[in-house]
Amino acid sequence: MSKIQLFCLPYAGGSATIYSKWKRLLNADIELYPVELAGRGRRFNESPYANVEEAIEDIYREISGKLHAPFALFGHSMGSLLTYEICCKIKQQKGVEPVHIFASGRRAPQCPHDRKVMHLLPEAEFMTEVQQLGGTPPELFENRELAEIFMPLLRADYKLVETYVYQEKNIKFDCSLTVLNGKEDDMVPEHLTAWSDHTNGSFNIVEYDGGHFFIHDHTESIVKKINETLSRVALSSGR
Repeated sequence: MSKIQLFCLPYAGGSATIYSKWKRLLNADIELYPVELAGRGRRFNESPYANVEEAIEDIYREISGKLHAPFALFGHSMGSLLTYEICCKIKQQKGVEPVHIFASGRRAPQCPHDRKVMHLLPEAEFMTEVQQLGGTPPELFENRELAEIFMPLLRADYKLVETYVYQEKNIKFDCSLTVLNGKEDDMVPEHLTAWSDHTNGSFNIVEYDGGHFFIHDHTESIVKKINETLSRVALSSGR
């Protein structure tokens, strides 16, 4: 019986290590693949992406050789947008799709950007806005050397997201899709339900206490939800 691969994509400024705690909590039949993006972690010396298209080409090169059925994807915030786009790319190139998509902390890709444009802000204002969002270690703001390394990457990630233009691809997935959301995040409900436009399968929204970075406060319950969901998928497919 083959394991279900779970590819996880990080939020803006995040690295693959944000998912490291998940390994010990996932069911034995789920194989964790945290995807490292350019400019961070082991790929620190690489330039960050200029746009979503460049990111997707790179992610596809990173994972296409490892990909086998069955597989699922999880992304948070920027990672959710990249998850949608890489699923489209995989379906176009390989004719296969995931058994489940987890989209966390982000509106559906076709919904217009409705928040302050961050990547054009002056440095001090940009840092203040990032700090208020939470999710970034305080030492990155307190240590100037660290800030000088990290802020350009974060700004590049915000630019990637904020300059994204949705292109209709006439692709609809047959797999089920789960949206995860923080109750205190500034999210328009219709922008969450709009994810259902991308699947013919079952669709549900799971809400957690907290703001945009709720995933750090609910690791165990989120991984439990993933375990339960992928177990149901395995049963329904007769694996």
